[in-house]
Amino acid sequence: MLITDAIPTPTFSHHETFHLRYGWLKRAYDQVQNDGQIFTRADATVRLGVGKNMVRAIKFWSIASKILRVEGPIKNASVVPTDMGKMMFSDDGFDPYLEKPDTLWLLHWLLFAPPCRIPVWWIIMNEFPATNISIENVTESIITRVTNISEWSTPSPKSIKKDVGVFIHTYTTRQDKLSIEHYLDCPFRQLHMIKQSSRDNMRFVFGKKHGLSPLITAFTCLDFINRAGIKSNSMPISRLATETGSVGNIFKINENDLANLLEDACNESKSIKLRNINGAQHLVFDSAKNASLDMLCSIYGKKITVPKRYNPVEIAP
Repeated sequence: MLITDAIPTPTFSHHETFHLRYGWLKRAYDQVQNDGQIFTRADATVRLGVGKNMVRAIKFWSIASKILRVEGPIKNASVVPTDMGKMMFSDDGFDPYLEKPDTLWLLHWLLFAPPCRIPVWWIIMNEFPATNISIENVTESIITRVTNISEWSTPSPKSIKKDVGVFIHTYTTRQDKLSIEHYLDCPFRQLHMIKQSSRDNMRFVFGKKHGLSPLITAFTCLDFINRAGIKSNSMPISRLATETGSVGNIFKINENDLANLLEDACNESKSIKLRNINGAQHLVFDSAKNASLDMLCSIYGKKITVPKRYNPVEIAP
């Protein structure tokens, strides 16, 4: 997948240097239910209970995670829940208070799934295969990479540095043991995706992931297929593990680990199968859209009312 296809509308440093906090998505979802223009209201800070810059950050992260989307003309646009937002964060939704580890993996995936709004993060996850990475080298490489994309307006190096810094603080701290306060500060630290061994270096944690279940792995694979516009009823595990923007890249798991997770998922769900096609192992399904819905209901152990004309790749511009 080309970076310009994955990120048609890039944004830089729109998070106001705040990483996503625990509870922000539910708070944003609830407020938007009553007022689609809450983020531009004079009393938004009072109603959301945060400072002015955090209001903008909550809006950004809610849209970036595909829980909310912008609707209507620019001058009078409203923010409304996406189909995924309704299914996850309504009071009777799948997991409105982020109580299941699966939900954190789902939200992590949605941040990177096309259309992605955080190009610096997407580049870090997809274009740096090394285990140990110099933060300074990463930053300089991204500045060069972004500058050479002719379709994008070139951001300032300062904005890119902010995006790198927020990425690191979202997924890790330099603390050896994390307290409940660290997790409440940013729930994605529970994923243990990245370790920061020093101020100047970070390390991706490859291999099996704590709290990543077979079914959420299968759902994200199906979502990847939906978003890539694949019309076939199968896809090689190798592509799901290694292709740019794939589940393997975003979760930092190799082809063998992914195959094992999908094999377990097949034992739990009748919507998918693994088959050997032309000597390569494939994930097989009748409909990626229907199978992904079945997967969500199985993950959370309940049926919910699916929005009419459910769109699994609803655009959040």
